[in-house]
Amino acid sequence: MNFDRILSDRGDVDMEHGHTHEHAIERELECVSQVPIFQRLSADQMMSVAQVTRPIHAEKGGAVFSTGEVSQTLYIVNQGQVRLYHLAEDGREQVLRVLNPGDFIGEIALFTDEIHSSYAEATQTTELCTISRAALTALIKKLPPLSMALLGALADRLKAAERQATLLAIPDALPRLAGYLQELSGHTAGTVDLPMSKQDLAAYLGMTPESLSRKLRQLATDGIIETIGRRQVKVNDSTKLGDLAPS
Repeated sequence: MNFDRILSDRGDVDMEHGHTHEHAIERELECVSQVPIFQRLSADQMMSVAQVTRPIHAEKGGAVFSTGEVSQTLYIVNQGQVRLYHLAEDGREQVLRVLNPGDFIGEIALFTDEIHSSYAEATQTTELCTISRAALTALIKKLPPLSMALLGALADRLKAAERQATLLAIPDALPRLAGYLQELSGHTAGTVDLPMSKQDLAAYLGMTPESLSRKLRQLATDGIIETIGRRQVKVNDSTKLGDLAPS
C-alpha cells in the first residue's frame, strides 16, 4: 500500500501551519492495510477506514480488555502481540487465540451488545488501532464489500474455534499436539513458525508446559520433527505426523 500516494491524493493539508497531517494518519493507514478484511478496498476507501481509527498502546503484560467489560470496539494489532484467554475455575489459563500484526478481535460487538468473556493481554509492547462500533457500522453501510469481508472473517473464526474444540476433546496429549502441528504445517514437510510462545501453546492445547516439552521431545526422538530455537518446528515426516493426528 502506497501511503504517500494516498495522502497526496487526499491533499490533507493544514493551511494554517503549512504542513500535512501525514504523521497523524500514516500509522492508522499502516495498521488498516495489514487487515485482510480491508485489503480489497480502494485507496479512498482505505483512507475512510483509517480516518476513524484510534491508536492505543499496551506495555508487556498490560490489559487490552478484561472479562466483564462491555465490548463496543474492534481491536486491530499493528505491532506486537496480544493473547486472549479464559480463567478456569481452578485458576488455570485456557488460551483461546494469539493475535499477531494484522489480526483483530471484537467484530461480534458490531452486531450486538456483548460483555467480554475473556481477557486480552499484551505479550510484548504492543500498538493497536481501534474502531468504534458506531464508526464501523457507518463504514459497513457506506462500503458494501466490507460487510461481505466481515462475514467471511466471522466464518473463519468459527472454523478455528471448532478446530480447537476438536483438539481439546482428544484425551491424549500426543495426538492433540500432532493434529495442531499437522494443521499448522499444511499437512506437508517443512519449517513452520509457532504463532505463540510454547507456554501459550501449552495452554491453547490444554496441557502443561512440561507435558508439551515431553511430547515435542518424543516427536523429535522419533525423527518426525525437529525444534529450532524457541519458535520454530521443522516437520521431517508429515506422513508419520498424520498417522498420530486424529482423523
